[in-house]
Amino acid sequence: REIIGMDNYEIIPTDLLRRPNGHIGTQGFTSESLFNLLKHISEIKGFELPKHESLKELINKLKDSSEKVDMIIDYVKSDPIEITKLPDETYVIKDGSHRANLLNLLGVDKLPIKK
Repeated sequence: REIIGMDNYEIIPTDLLRRPNGHIGTQGFTSESLFNLLKHISEIKGFELPKHESLKELINKLKDSSEKVDMIIDYVKSDPIEITKLPDETYVIKDGSHRANLLNLLGVDKLPIKK
């Protein structure tokens, strides 16, 4: 999936935010924190989360609903991920590691960011 329609912000490929261990900004990342983020987004955007027993099951069910993934992307567009470019040409997430991880888990290839 790719994000489109971001005139006010830049789009950056997820690969540019990956750390040497392959993860994207994993500070404070827990299953519970992603559940809470998804619950918040679903309340703001007005959709129900599918029944699930684990984060993996929930993510897989959400991936099957392009409409719900689009609503999650729209939410992140309204609160873009903030990054800083480091001297070695890599990036660090200043704000939005949970949003970045969520979009990555949902298979989004490019993220809305503010530099």
